[in-house]
Amino acid sequence: MKLIYCTNSFPYGLGEQWKANELKQLVNYFDEITVVPFHYDGNFTNPQPQIKGVTYLKPLFQSSSLTVSKSDLVSFLFNRHVWIFLKEFFNKKVFSSKAKLTSWAVATKRSQLLLAHPVMSKLISDADKQTVFYFYWGKGSCEIMPFINPEKICKSFIRMHRYDLFEYVNDGYIPYRTAQLKNVTVAAPSSVAGVEHLQKLYPAFKHKIQVFRCGTVGNGKKSTASSDSILRVVSCSLLSPVKRVHLMIEALQFIDFPIKWHHIGDGVLYDELVALAQQLNVADKFIFEGRIDSKKILDFYTAGTFDVFVNVSESEGVPFSIMEAFSAAIPVIATNVGGTGEMVIPGTGLLVDKDVSAKELAAAISKFYHFTNEEKGALRNKCTEEYINKWNAEKLAKDLGEYLVK
Repeated sequence: MKLIYCTNSFPYGLGEQWKANELKQLVNYFDEITVVPFHYDGNFTNPQPQIKGVTYLKPLFQSSSLTVSKSDLVSFLFNRHVWIFLKEFFNKKVFSSKAKLTSWAVATKRSQLLLAHPVMSKLISDADKQTVFYFYWGKGSCEIMPFINPEKICKSFIRMHRYDLFEYVNDGYIPYRTAQLKNVTVAAPSSVAGVEHLQKLYPAFKHKIQVFRCGTVGNGKKSTASSDSILRVVSCSLLSPVKRVHLMIEALQFIDFPIKWHHIGDGVLYDELVALAQQLNVADKFIFEGRIDSKKILDFYTAGTFDVFVNVSESEGVPFSIMEAFSAAIPVIATNVGGTGEMVIPGTGLLVDKDVSAKELAAAISKFYHFTNEEKGALRNKCTEEYINKWNAEKLAKDLGEYLVK
């Protein structure tokens, strides 16, 4: 059996590092695995650590080559697949908004480039009933799916998370989704919320849409709880608008007990958020740890003392950050968005409303602070149980491997 494993950039760059956990298990189910990165503009000579038995190709494109020009719009009309492009254009009323037109043009160009690329062209032409195509994202490489004959291959599989799943994150439109679902064997959101969303929009393909969860690999250790009166909080996210880190900083104004908050991550809002913490006189309580390599985040958790993990994103898929907290036995306070409500269940922490205010977040943190030690200990034990049973990447990858070769 052969697996064609299509990524955005992995194993190049710093993103998508969790894919290595999955591949370590999938090598036990396939005779050949070829990783095909879609695009990357960085250094090709320094990929992430590679796994024995897996062939890694160079990225197909530079990211800068995927932008659309006016000449591209003309070239679409002379492509042999023009009928597919035009069917999408008119059926989805792409002409009705500039945002739709832009998304369609970008996806159409990517499809053209993929079809014309000698590596992808050969992978498709050589595919047979022993070949499985796996697209890790619902945008990007998977836009070639409408052009792969499902009768010729064993199986095709598209994972979907958040930005590549929900239309509202994409100005209300994701190009070629109907055509992808028509040809794919399984479209696999990582949450029940994602499955319900797709099945509602595409009822004709309901039978193809199934949950396949992602997971993380723990380090076999646990964080310790505070033994004094200080509440020690940790959070981990980009400093970007969707993560709403400002709410965490603002919440500290309403907390009247000792607290230390460590935030892992950097981003475009760093200077603004540092200034906010100083302005509110909470800079001594909110500590910016900066970026920590993903492989070292768990060591940071388990080498330290942390009582609760907080995530107040306004949009999520199924957050890896919460899985990592569970693996370190850290209870969670999080907004009820995306698949988060499937993770933060009674016994693992507290869910707060999607539109939570800083004052309401502070109230939830205060509620947690005043739990008894026995209650906090039970939460930590339940987090460990949930991680072992639901969010362990090794177990989930084995289940996936068995499905893909079945």
